[in-house]
Amino acid sequence: MFTLRATIMWTVNDFPAIAMASGWSTKGYMASPVCKEDVTSSWHARKVCYLGHRRWLPWDHEWREKDKEFDGNTELRLRPREWSGDEILEQLNRLDFAPFGKTVSYTRTSTHMNWTHKPMFFELPYWSKLNLRHNLDMMHVEKNVFDTLVGTILDIEGKTKDTIKARLDLERMGIRRGLWMNRDNEKARRDLAFFSMKPNDKKEFLKFVSSIKFPDGYASNIARCVNVDAGKFTGLKSHDYHVFMQRLLPVGIQHLLPEDVVKPIMLLSRFFSQLTAKKLRKTDMFQLRHDIVQVLCKFEMIFPAAFFTSMIHVMVHLPEEALLAGPVNHRWMYPIERPLGELKKGVRKRAKPEGSIIEAWVQYE
Repeated sequence: MFTLRATIMWTVNDFPAIAMASGWSTKGYMASPVCKEDVTSSWHARKVCYLGHRRWLPWDHEWREKDKEFDGNTELRLRPREWSGDEILEQLNRLDFAPFGKTVSYTRTSTHMNWTHKPMFFELPYWSKLNLRHNLDMMHVEKNVFDTLVGTILDIEGKTKDTIKARLDLERMGIRRGLWMNRDNEKARRDLAFFSMKPNDKKEFLKFVSSIKFPDGYASNIARCVNVDAGKFTGLKSHDYHVFMQRLLPVGIQHLLPEDVVKPIMLLSRFFSQLTAKKLRKTDMFQLRHDIVQVLCKFEMIFPAAFFTSMIHVMVHLPEEALLAGPVNHRWMYPIERPLGELKKGVRKRAKPEGSIIEAWVQYE
């Protein structure tokens, strides 16, 4: 006879769920659960954006001195500090939170920063000693980065970050005159940016995607999700984004966009491909840590500030997590979502009492 005990190594969540698990809100000016209050955030195009990735560059890097190519300022700050679990626990113990319940109205003070509650995980004696407590789910990060990037370079309405508000924001900042609104006869017009495909190139790219065929079991039929006439994608699944980002995107854009735009996108595709490999080497992770900073800095020189959502920013932290916790395929949502998808197939109409996940699982066993 012996006592068997279980240990929680970490949690795996999408970005909104990290706020519930970690107690740190993922909204507002301090949305990064890693950088916390030291994140670089500002108001652009009527939303909070997260820039300042030159802080991760070496101290003597030439890009730190440039201003007009970035946000109009030079960068002399160091990278954000890293909080240990003991420091976080000490800070949480000093704060007073409202009692749990929807009927309680409570306004957080400035001392709370983005803390909303003290997570119950800190009741575990070892939780504050862990170097990694909450994983940034690669599956959702890759999907959201793809949506933002492809929606912008294809200039898809409703998904592009190159909007009229983003162009006016560049005018307010006094940078990148070539992307300012074109005003003729007292009318403002948003011309197509150099980083977006022309209509004919866009159709060529979509036709290329619709003609792709994969081996059985490698990917789903992505061609079914392409609408060439409407110029957009519909019905893509999470794994479709995964295959698209790493395999199709670098091949499809290389002759349709300027070289200065294609190179960082191809580097980003390689970043995701190497980071999601089944085996990782520390030397590769150190290189990826350097590559993603280069990609984000080049994106800051290409895209407007509105492009840099919280999901674009968190990519800078992914190599650090891999160095701490190992291969991503043990820490993402695919192994969880796949069996859940099979279980949900057992649910039929609610009017039928026999249609339940439990009944389907018993039948499967």
